[in-house]
Amino acid sequence: MEALSQFYSAIPKPFGFQNYTCQSPAMKYPFNLSFLIILSSFSVTVAQPRKWTSTAGSTMNAELVDFSNRVVILKSTTGQKITLKIDQLITSDQSFVQEWSQEKNKLKLASKNTLPANTGFTEVKKLPEGMAELLPADLLDSDGKKVPSGSLSGKMVGFYFSAHWCPPCRGFTPSLVEFRDKNKKDFEVVFVSSDKSPDAQMKYMKEMNMKWYTLPHRSEHANKLSQKYGVRGIPALIIVSPNGETISKNGRNEVGSNPSQAIKTWKKSS
Repeated sequence: MEALSQFYSAIPKPFGFQNYTCQSPAMKYPFNLSFLIILSSFSVTVAQPRKWTSTAGSTMNAELVDFSNRVVILKSTTGQKITLKIDQLITSDQSFVQEWSQEKNKLKLASKNTLPANTGFTEVKKLPEGMAELLPADLLDSDGKKVPSGSLSGKMVGFYFSAHWCPPCRGFTPSLVEFRDKNKKDFEVVFVSSDKSPDAQMKYMKEMNMKWYTLPHRSEHANKLSQKYGVRGIPALIIVSPNGETISKNGRNEVGSNPSQAIKTWKKSS
């Protein structure tokens, strides 16, 4: 702690800044405000502790944890995080910081350029709490493959209660497919099937070219959605906001009668 205090006191202080007091478990030390950042969350690549020397000749042992906009952030052996301008370090320390920063940026760039191509990795966003309560962790696509429900993040969702055996459903579904495909940037459909079997459910999706998602056949979440929205007949289309709040229970008529206006109306209500 004494070395840290000496290191601070020896660093030339910029004109116009006042000194503030930072409470330490053992005692109080005066720190210049421009050199101190208390971070509530700190997740960066760190270097091993090493000896640092200021231009004034004072030294301290610390880890290098970040460098940007010519500002160096160090973490002392006592856990204290401090910031200072890179010009306040001797030349060899400045070179170390710059080399460390270049290596870190190279790793970031390499990760961006190679990870998606080699692994097929895509970032999965987290659903808002209200929407997450309505859905399981995974949905199914039209091939029956699992898809994270976070894929719906930021979109309005239409819960489509339907089945192949239902003639009015087969009559409305093509209109909904066209509507969804035109507005898929802001709107997605989740099919809640009343088909007689999982095979019939998937066959219906293939036949009607449904490129949206579905819940497992007669799953717990599917039953809960039917009960929540009081679905008594099909087809039914319930529209909810990205936060899971109900916008309309009359989506079928809105899409069928005025599709060009429906999405605008829902956006205003979301």
